[in-house]
Amino acid sequence: MDEITLIGSRCGSFEPALELLAQERVDVKPLIHARYPLTEGLAAFERAQGKGVLKVLLEIG
Repeated sequence: MDEITLIGSRCGSFEPALELLAQERVDVKPLIHARYPLTEGLAAFERAQGKGVLKVLLEIG
């Protein structure tokens, strides 16, 4: 079985950010450049490497 390791990082406190999102006080839609289903995961990762791309969503389920 092929495996990969993903490493994420974040800066700052997570809870206040979630509260702002829940209250819809921050519009993150302009940050999302594309959405892909899990079946197109490779294309999603390729798109995420593009110049100027901030966020690509990989939708599972």
